[in-house]
Amino acid sequence: MPATLERTFTIDRDLVRRANRKLRRYGTDLNGLLSIVVSSRGLPFLPEPLSLEFVVDGKAKRPRRSARLAPIVQYADGLFSTSLEAIGLDAFAETREELGAEVKRQLEMLWKEYALADDAALTESARKIKRNLLESFEDASHA
Repeated sequence: MPATLERTFTIDRDLVRRANRKLRRYGTDLNGLLSIVVSSRGLPFLPEPLSLEFVVDGKAKRPRRSARLAPIVQYADGLFSTSLEAIGLDAFAETREELGAEVKRQLEMLWKEYALADDAALTESARKIKRNLLESFEDASHA
């Protein structure tokens, strides 16, 4: 490969990495952003990051500052989707707003089914999801 081409490829790869890091703050990556542009045939936009705050039994939960939860929003075949394997989240919807609501519903369900469950009633993989949930979220009243 000629030196100029090799240098261009390296710069582009670094640019993609930097862009993806910044776009993760908004719940997407370059592929997701390109999908949105192509699907809407309009100008690109950076949506607000997906909120991972939810309420269970009247208690608000939010991600801990130390938690590395950055769901990437994808768009394919007319559906927005996101997943966080570590906590068992896998959501999809026709609009981004509906996806946000579905994420909240699933977080509430996951908290009730795993985080509040007795360890003896859970399989090993379910206990791992429980640990990840408990390590990733805190009461919103904590500073």
